[in-house]
Parts: sequence; structure tokens; C-alpha cells
Amino acid sequence: MIDAILFDLDGTLIDSAPGVAWSLNKALAEEGRAALSVDRIKDLVGKGAVNLVADALKDTGGMESDAQRDKVKDAFLQIYSENPVQDTIIFPGVIDVLDELHAKEIPIALCTNKPRKTTMPVLDIFGMTKYFPIIVCGDDVPNSKPDGRHLLDTLAAMDMFDATAIMVGDSENDILAAHDAKMASICVSFGYCHMPYDELKPTILINHFSEFPAALATLHEQASADK
Repeated sequence: MIDAILFDLDGTLIDSAPGVAWSLNKALAEEGRAALSVDRIKDLVGKGAVNLVADALKDTGGMESDAQRDKVKDAFLQIYSENPVQDTIIFPGVIDVLDELHAKEIPIALCTNKPRKTTMPVLDIFGMTKYFPIIVCGDDVPNSKPDGRHLLDTLAAMDMFDATAIMVGDSENDILAAHDAKMASICVSFGYCHMPYDELKPTILINHFSEFPAALATLHEQASADK
């Protein structure tokens, strides 16, 4: 049976790209740089704040130095942490799924590349913190997704290192990490993926969170058959 479920945040539980773009563009403007479109931000998110800002600077005239990158990153994180749900929504069906998992006392955790400084305000404002007793952010671990050790470190934080777990995510960072950690995965089709799904090969692909219970039941059956 499936013992634990790990969830990604951005692009999986929430559509945060418009809000990330809003905050990042304000930080870029302070540096005299042009704004990036939301679609371009969707291409860049998922690898952590440092890489996001570095890529944004390269897109808007070049990154002059690591010091410049860090200055813009710090400005971006400050703006975002002060406006954590600007232009951000929870995807339809997410709260229903989290409520059901909580009611059934199925252990779940958040495993995100998002920095803790911007993760916690989002969860708090949306009332989602209560669902995740364990939250492991990208800056909490030495190896973040797509490295499978991020997932394993999350299980270790749950005291469930040897558990049969699944990763729920939207992008190659999540699914490649699941492959690396030898976990099954559920991939949502409405996030920020940059790879064809037939190449990424998630265990199950869903188009709406209303499909999550059936997908989880299928993975339960597969896990039981493998034991």
C-alpha cells in the first residue's frame, strides 16, 4: 500500500506563475530591466530562486555578476514574501483532495524547490499549512529536485524513510526526482512542465484533481501487487 504522499507546490497545488512574475518584474524594474511575460516565467520557474533570477537577468540584458544576481534575488524574495498570493490561485479540486487525505490520516508532506521564505506565507494565507506537518523547501536541503535525495530527505523528516511513497508534481523536476528516488508519481497536466509527458513517463497523468482519488487507488493496487 502507499504509506506516504509528497506534494509539490507551484504548478501542482497553486498557479503561482502570475504572482511570481509580478514580484520578479518589480525586482527587475529596480535594476532597470524590462518585464518578462507570465508565459516566459512559466518556462523559468522550478529550479529555485537563484536560477530563476539568473535566467531572468540573462533574458533582459545579461547577468553582470553573482553580486547583481543576489541583489535582485533578495529584492524579489522580499517583494514576494510581502505579496505572497498576488495573482495566485489554488487549482480546482486541491482542497477537496487535501481534506480527504487529512480525514483518512494519510501522511503527506510538501516537497518544493520554493524557498521557505516565500513558501510559508503562501501556505498560511491560503490556510494550507494545517495539511502539511512536514515541509521541506529547496533551501532546506543540499540537493533539491530533480535530485531524488530531496524526496528521500522529506521522507526522513517524516520518520518514514523506508515507506512506500509517491510524488505528486507537475514538472520534470518532480517526476525525474521520483524516478531517481524509485518512487511512483502522479503528474498533473496543468502546471509548468517543459518536457513531453511521453518522455517524462510519470506513473499516472491527471488533468484535474477530481481524478486524483482514482489515480491513488490505482497506485495502491499496484503497490499491493508488488509486495
